[in-house]
Amino acid sequence: MYKSASKYFNLKIWQRESGALWLPFEAERIKEYSSIKANQKTSTSGYVKWIRNHVFALVPTPFSNQAYVVCINYTDNNPAENEFITVSGLAKFENMRKISETSRRFNGDLVVEVQDWINSKASVEIPKLNLTYKDFKLGLTSRVESLEPQIRDFLAFSAISSPAFLEKIGGINLTLYDSTRKGLPIKVIRELKKAIPQDMASINKVQTRFGPFAMRYKYGFISEDADEPLTRVTENLLEHRSVGSNVQDLEISMSMFSKKSKPFSIQDPPCSLTDVPTVIPEDTSINRSRSVIDQFDALKFMIVSHMKTPIIEDLQISQGKIVEDLEKLVDSYGLDPTHLANHGFLNASYNSRPSSIFRESLAYARANDIKIADSEVVTKVFDDFFKWNFEYLYEIWTDLLASPISGKQNLASLNVKYRDIIRIIRKYHSTGEDGAKKADIIKEAKTEPFETEKLINDCLNEGIIYQPVFEVYRLIREFA
Repeated sequence: MYKSASKYFNLKIWQRESGALWLPFEAERIKEYSSIKANQKTSTSGYVKWIRNHVFALVPTPFSNQAYVVCINYTDNNPAENEFITVSGLAKFENMRKISETSRRFNGDLVVEVQDWINSKASVEIPKLNLTYKDFKLGLTSRVESLEPQIRDFLAFSAISSPAFLEKIGGINLTLYDSTRKGLPIKVIRELKKAIPQDMASINKVQTRFGPFAMRYKYGFISEDADEPLTRVTENLLEHRSVGSNVQDLEISMSMFSKKSKPFSIQDPPCSLTDVPTVIPEDTSINRSRSVIDQFDALKFMIVSHMKTPIIEDLQISQGKIVEDLEKLVDSYGLDPTHLANHGFLNASYNSRPSSIFRESLAYARANDIKIADSEVVTKVFDDFFKWNFEYLYEIWTDLLASPISGKQNLASLNVKYRDIIRIIRKYHSTGEDGAKKADIIKEAKTEPFETEKLINDCLNEGIIYQPVFEVYRLIREFA
């Protein structure tokens, strides 16, 4: 499981020529491809990678570039990129050429002339590994001493990742602040990088005599400096947004590092947008004499974890419970109610802290082989991880979290400016509703629909209201 740090090298997922680095099902599928013979009918399955018109390659798994089958499509329909299909046709040699000028022997490129193809379902059983989640978690940070157990989990979750959720790309984002004054966050992230192949999210081009095709592993790990101005790309990734990619097939975990013990304000994007902002304890250190986790074992564990697709059960029930628990935290700590809205650390809008808790729940489900994350799992993740982290940060960041976010005078002026929207939402509060629906607000407002929508968005941006469910709005306590 462990290797000496002096023997560390950067394992690359696209350079795994040795069968010892393949998962059992992967080796089996690669062997199937090598058994295809020329001048014989064949039925072969794989993932589609287009090369050019009427020509595509089949690959055995989305992350296996060691073998492929070139297919010439003679049907009237074209399969979609990355689709898993079964082709039927005749295997034959194309591009026949002499081995050498004087030789009577020829080489050629084996292709399948596709006469028919159908959509299929990849029948792959997720393999059981000897390495457990506990082993993986401890091995990932084996040289990091005096790290809180939950922070080890957060780091492991970022490697295990989470599937796409609510039309956002998957992954777990962290921001690590530094109470050691020794630059430990970046060093901790470097420890993770010893186990995570850095070419995981890169495009791998496979050259064939018919042209190239591209492969990309679904997961990538990125690190960024939280003390530097954020680029638009970084902000998008912090919010799990990606331009030009299939959301369902992409997971990016970003770990940001800071030399500071805390953000300048709660509203700083590395703090407010990340799934898990936390602080490296002041007595943390790196023991370089210890061994690092075996990269082959770690890679296999990550690949198997990324194959798991847990789902959230009873989303609305869990969502309501999370929002209720966030509201209780605000009340029990006597925090400014604005913490539940746009500018707050406990932003209860469905696409903010609740979504982060759901992503952590999905990572937790992957780690513990849970196929369906029900409300009990989500509650456990809230209590054991999110609430723990809030209480941990409150001890360190009391000045930030306990201070008012907005002054009373500002709230009074907002009350006047948005009185109509506040009046309508307040009415639904008084009747015990979960909130006011957007359609009801537009119907009852004195303004035109387009102007009402703008006022609702302005109220969200000002921190007057929050959105616990899509297009359902609540007032913070001082307006309710």
